[in-house]
Amino acid sequence: MNDRSVQAETISQAVVVTGNGNTVSLRFGETGITLPLKRKQFRPPERRQMAAPGALPRELDLLVPEAGKLDFVGREDLLSELRTWLDGEPDISVHALIGRAGTGKTRLALELCNAIDSDFAAKGPWIAGFLSPGDLAPVVETLATHSFAWERQTLLVIDYAAQCHSALARWLDRLAYQKLATKLRFLLLEREAPENFGWWHELTAPSLRDEQARLDLFYAPRPRQLPDLSDLEERRRLMTAAFAAASVLRPPPTALAGIPAAGADAHFDVRLADHQFGNPLNLVMAGVIARDRGPQAALALRRLDAARRLGARELDRLAALAKSRGLNGNTTRNIVAFNGLAGGLPLGRLRQSLADELAASQRMANLDVLVPVLEQELLSRTAADVATQRQRLGTIQPDLIGEAAIIEAFTGSPATEAEAANAVRRAYALGADRAAQALVRLVQDFGYAVEDKSATEAERATGVRVMDWLIILGREIENPVQLIPLVEALPLETTILREAAAGLTERLATYFREKAARSDDLTVIANAAVSLNNLANRLSDIGQREKAFSAAEEAVGLYRALAEARPGAFTPGLPMSLHTFANMLSALGRREEALTAAGEAVGLYRALAEARPDAFTTHLAGSLGNLANRLSALGRCEDALAAAEESVRLYRVLAEARPDAFTPDLAGSLNTFANMLSDLGRREDALTAAEEAVRLRRALAEVRPDAFIPDLALSLNNLVAKLSNLSRREDALAAAEEAVRLRRALADVRPDAFTPLLAGSLGNLANTLSDLGRREDALAAAEESVRLYRVLSGARPDAFTPDLAISLGALGSVYRQGNPDLALLAWQEGIERLTPMFVAIPAAVQRLMSNLVNEYVTQCAALGKKPDWALLAPVVEVFQRLNAKGGKS
Repeated sequence: MNDRSVQAETISQAVVVTGNGNTVSLRFGETGITLPLKRKQFRPPERRQMAAPGALPRELDLLVPEAGKLDFVGREDLLSELRTWLDGEPDISVHALIGRAGTGKTRLALELCNAIDSDFAAKGPWIAGFLSPGDLAPVVETLATHSFAWERQTLLVIDYAAQCHSALARWLDRLAYQKLATKLRFLLLEREAPENFGWWHELTAPSLRDEQARLDLFYAPRPRQLPDLSDLEERRRLMTAAFAAASVLRPPPTALAGIPAAGADAHFDVRLADHQFGNPLNLVMAGVIARDRGPQAALALRRLDAARRLGARELDRLAALAKSRGLNGNTTRNIVAFNGLAGGLPLGRLRQSLADELAASQRMANLDVLVPVLEQELLSRTAADVATQRQRLGTIQPDLIGEAAIIEAFTGSPATEAEAANAVRRAYALGADRAAQALVRLVQDFGYAVEDKSATEAERATGVRVMDWLIILGREIENPVQLIPLVEALPLETTILREAAAGLTERLATYFREKAARSDDLTVIANAAVSLNNLANRLSDIGQREKAFSAAEEAVGLYRALAEARPGAFTPGLPMSLHTFANMLSALGRREEALTAAGEAVGLYRALAEARPDAFTTHLAGSLGNLANRLSALGRCEDALAAAEESVRLYRVLAEARPDAFTPDLAGSLNTFANMLSDLGRREDALTAAEEAVRLRRALAEVRPDAFIPDLALSLNNLVAKLSNLSRREDALAAAEEAVRLRRALADVRPDAFTPLLAGSLGNLANTLSDLGRREDALAAAEESVRLYRVLSGARPDAFTPDLAISLGALGSVYRQGNPDLALLAWQEGIERLTPMFVAIPAAVQRLMSNLVNEYVTQCAALGKKPDWALLAPVVEVFQRLNAKGGKS
């Protein structure tokens, strides 16, 4: 680092560290400015224990990193690198770690903090802790215009660094001109850091004051990438640590073997390498369960089975504690499960809520004993300074195990299982918003087994049961207005809940539509408009395209009237409905009208985003992606690329600030961007974008398969062509086979929604197999694709004729080697099918028609046959007209 000196005022104030250990403050001189420094490396206070003879220990604390129950495992090389960085000569230095959720960034930073700052009271050489991005921004202006001497060597860890990179850049600009007598280190944590744009690019860009000054503060030009937990020995060590910690809580039977060493048990090693154990939670659950069942049996458990075992054990622990206090154990189990269904009971009326539930379930308990037990064992996750009325009991954590505990409490006998639906209804009546969210999460995690072909019969039975809880709840709610929290809790991306979402949304839309027809109240009309827009999307998800179109068209009409009546209040709803309407028009093959609607949506959202970027940038980004697809469908490739590129750029910024919220949108925009790049021959760039989309969606699908498996299949299908274009045929085949496998499973359950997508994936697979010389396999895939598209095109020719023509072209290519006459017939049929659309909208299918004609004419020559000029005449006429206008043939 270059030598630096203070160029403005002299440092005459100090940064003083004050506090009591776990939470401290950095006070900047006499300015009155302080920053809270959270020292998460110190364990939170142990919860007061109520002695219970024979009660089970609290195993779930092993899953909370801040509790410090598990030793730090692996990452020694990374920890050593970070220590080297800390000990380096520069007085000020900035470093960054990036990696997707679950890779251990925060855990590694905690270990680093703990290694250098183990005793606050001793005032050692280092003070280390976490700064919140939200705490930094309000005070950075003062920090950026004053100079301070730091009391001690300081490590500041900033998680979600993208959220405050602009403020941090201003602070670093000031620090670049200071020379400190001690060391100051910034460790930034984030998921992604694109090279040529985004938070890291802007943070490392030249300062306005000096092109080099801020850059000198950075330890490396790029952040350190943390890999997933893929190393087999790190997995073994984490599972061993969990096993050891569980054994300390409850010593295992003397005959129980520990975790096998590497190579000692080949079968164990194979199981440990399974993809599910790349997830740290799965490994820790297996380690805890291994204390009772042994390592092999623990790894043999599927994720949901493991969660249910731990959920049952936590209920057993709570029941034993309750019995030691004179309470009924089964009653306690029921109340804990009910609290989970309610998303946590409000503390302000806890006694009354418990009394009501005990009466409704025909149980009894001493509330003077029950309330303290619940308050101790289910600690509120709400901040202590929030009004008591808003505080709630906590729920069993992690969520997956809490959900499993609910299932365990309502399983075991017909009477208990019959009671579950009533408990769900009572929880919803107590607090519909939180109860709806809790129920939907539970159904997503455990109901997915209904359609998971790898699920066991027991898992499917549980999935049916929890799905019934939601269906019965929706059916028993008589007032449609009371459906609103449940409808709003249903995720936008889901497979298993599509039919339920469509049915409940239709009930709500019908109610508001009928009410709006009898009212001039703009709020009532707005409720009808938004419900119809939502209904259009839900109907589209289950393949009811015509009904979806009608709902979307009606929503647009209502929003136009609202925007005219009160533009300030209702204009934002119009582009939302136009965006949906464009998708519905496209699904019916009405391409020009779809482009018009998409273009109007972008224009309206752009104006709104210019006035209020925080509120409408995300909507603009989505509408640009939609516009790109509509432009591409009409052959306007350059315009489509520009729209797709802008969409990606906006979503990257949004995803950097809020990755959990916007990573799915970023993945979708990358998918579109890859297609637009490919259309213009930019093959390497297209592959890069497509691979990133697959990587993001695979990570999302691992966490929430119900929501993101369809998106993953879409991106895999897209990746196939990008790999094939660069002659990476084996990689293309792997992607194509996975896409077909995923979409076939989806189409088996919902043929209306997913058969078109399966047909497209089969065509991709046929092309890839043909490229590899596997003609028989390619022929089977191509013939199935054509067969499916014939049915689809017969029902909706405007929407599916181009797809049928593509599949016929692929079939002709496969036939070429073994049966050239059939190849000729396939290309001929493709031309026949496509000609009406080519005459009407040549730009939309020009490239496809050109390929079919070229293949047909070439094959005629190879067979010594004359082309059918009656077939080709209208096509040639259009190409001549395009050539005269400067188009390509």
